[in-house]
Amino acid sequence: MSSGSTSTGTDAEGALLEAWAPERAIDHHCHPLIRWPRDLSARDLRAVFTEAVDPQILDHHLPAVVAYRDAVRRLASELGCEPTEEAVLEARKKIDPASYANRLLQRSGTGMLLLDSGYTGGQPFSLEDHARDVQLPQREIVRLETLAAPLIEAAPTPADWLAAVRSALRAAVRGGAVGVKTIAAYRAGLRLRPVDAGQLRAAYATIHQRARSGQSLRISGETLCHSLLFEAAEECRDLNVPLQFHCGFGDNDEDLADSSPLGLRPLLADPRYDGLRLVLLHCYPYHREAAYLCSVYRDVYMDLSLTLPLAGLDGKRAMREALGLCPWTKLLYASDASRLPEIYFVGAALHREALAGAFGEFVDHGILTHDQAVAAGVQVLSGNARQVYSVEAQA
Repeated sequence: MSSGSTSTGTDAEGALLEAWAPERAIDHHCHPLIRWPRDLSARDLRAVFTEAVDPQILDHHLPAVVAYRDAVRRLASELGCEPTEEAVLEARKKIDPASYANRLLQRSGTGMLLLDSGYTGGQPFSLEDHARDVQLPQREIVRLETLAAPLIEAAPTPADWLAAVRSALRAAVRGGAVGVKTIAAYRAGLRLRPVDAGQLRAAYATIHQRARSGQSLRISGETLCHSLLFEAAEECRDLNVPLQFHCGFGDNDEDLADSSPLGLRPLLADPRYDGLRLVLLHCYPYHREAAYLCSVYRDVYMDLSLTLPLAGLDGKRAMREALGLCPWTKLLYASDASRLPEIYFVGAALHREALAGAFGEFVDHGILTHDQAVAAGVQVLSGNARQVYSVEAQA
């Protein structure tokens, strides 16, 4: 895999990157590409390297973010052009977009994609078209809130709705889905509390009436979101599939103060959820809290995913900090990439470099041998996902 990097790092880092080069990673959290855009604007390219949606940020401030400048440098190296945004966009126009996308995905060292198709920005491929046109094995991660919303109209009571959600989750897993993801952090926050039955009836009556009136639905608020989440958690436990949680930073409609994974303790302390595997996504700036949960609770896992391509050098520091507490048997590889193949490519390179930096430091300090560090990195890149999701990467 080519990263376009000019950083030499330590001898241990370089040796680890070389040893991991043949390993095809399982990207356990990512989103479908959009349909082969050829003529991108600068704003289009910038948008996948930030969570900001404000045009002023994209047009005037993102070029001053070091992570984006680094991404442009890496892409220019891959395209064989000058390390400027203008040169990258011009070089991209000259390449067949489907071939280019598949080339970048192959160069990223990815062996399998576990796709959450709930993100709909930029008219992405359907899962069926994505499986046909993107030349990698793929499996589905069901987005809970997207699955649950269409079931409201036909369900007269909250109990009917939650039963329908559980039935739909069972059908999705029978159909090949390997996990479920919740975006409760966006809709209600992650400070989980028991839900009052009377409040649930009232909140559900309101959204049910909206559904029957043909209005657009957005499941939100603690009462509905957390009721849905508790029910889905039980079903995921019964189905033996992991439940992914968006944690930490995200779009600007999220209250970051309420997105710490520490609020999930009710799922970890209640015996009803024994055996449920929780996977904490992104986590930054709560990666230390996530690492703590991984260190003390048997069935908690985490990734850093979009932290690495968006947080610049701080992403590499986050990797070291996460591995201070999080066992490497519980850290998963993910890109959280969407829309454009460039973010898959850059995120993959940064992830491997951050891993090599952290494990190379362990080697340099005599904590691990080179062979032990190689084996640990393979676990992060693919082995842990095989266990958590019961899938196999491409050979």
